[in-house]
Amino acid sequence: MILVVFLFSGLIAAASFQPSAVAQPFPSKPVRIVLPYPVSGPSDIRGAPRLSRTDRVIARNAPPSISDVLAQIAIYSIQTETAQPVVLDRLPGATTARGTGAVARAPADGHTLLVASNGTIVINPEYFSGTDYDAARELIPVAPLVTMPFVLLARTGMPASSTGDLVAWLRRRPGEVNYGSSGEGSTGNLVGELFRRSARVNIVHVSFDGGVAALNGLAQGQVSFAFAAAPLALAHLPNTYFRPLAVSGAKRMERLPDVGTFSEAGWHGVEAEGWYAVFARRGTPPVVLAWLAERIASTINEPATRARLLAAGLEPATQSNDRFAARIRGEQEQWAPVLRESRLPGKVRSEG
Repeated sequence: MILVVFLFSGLIAAASFQPSAVAQPFPSKPVRIVLPYPVSGPSDIRGAPRLSRTDRVIARNAPPSISDVLAQIAIYSIQTETAQPVVLDRLPGATTARGTGAVARAPADGHTLLVASNGTIVINPEYFSGTDYDAARELIPVAPLVTMPFVLLARTGMPASSTGDLVAWLRRRPGEVNYGSSGEGSTGNLVGELFRRSARVNIVHVSFDGGVAALNGLAQGQVSFAFAAAPLALAHLPNTYFRPLAVSGAKRMERLPDVGTFSEAGWHGVEAEGWYAVFARRGTPPVVLAWLAERIASTINEPATRARLLAAGLEPATQSNDRFAARIRGEQEQWAPVLRESRLPGKVRSEG
């Protein structure tokens, strides 16, 4: 919660900040930050009419939505440099296609921006049929924000204290064991599919409506293990319901030093991270992209911001835009076969 306090105190400061009186060509009108995700976190589950004891535990410890926190960082970084308002426009729906499509169809002038993850940009176009936007052709990265590994969490009571134990247990139960993620086509779902292929196990994916719901399902025994984004996992560890067995990053996490990577355990090809970045409509003038990138990177690189992002399990991005764009292309090439194989026949995106 320290991260949230810091960011919102920064927003208050931004509201009273007096930008330079020097005239600038951009922005010349309000800047719109589109967030294609619904509100997530404690408020959703706490709004349910009945909560089990487990639900209450998970809800109480649930961190704020990662996408919301990062959108506020983007807003703050731009707002401090202009007298124009910078507004958040939440456009969820159709598994993020509604908001993403709105930015892809907006004028290419930099005044409409998208905060999105690799789930939206890389995974969804390959996993779902009928995507009405082409991220590679219609959007261009403005600035990377953060990266984050995923954590394999196993339900307490399972006879597995390592990924090796888990794989041996799964191989004796082909098609009988469920695993959870925050949703079909999510990065957690992708990590699960990479694990399934690498370990050569037959497991069944259960799609939950968000990461908190997936952890509730794990705690209540609806699934035997789950793949959770690091910030969500760290907010609930340690606890009596589940324990970490592995992380999907290239190296161990500072806050989970005793939990090895999949590669260390011998399961190669499961190295995958989630990431978030700011995107604009392709064709946006380079001078505008440079103006935005400089300000967003400056905020991300502030020592206080970096420290709080790291504490939350998020790695502040350090790549240049060119290298980040190359990373996106590499992931599209690497993951497309996995996603197409995993996609159910005729699978179309949800309108919810």
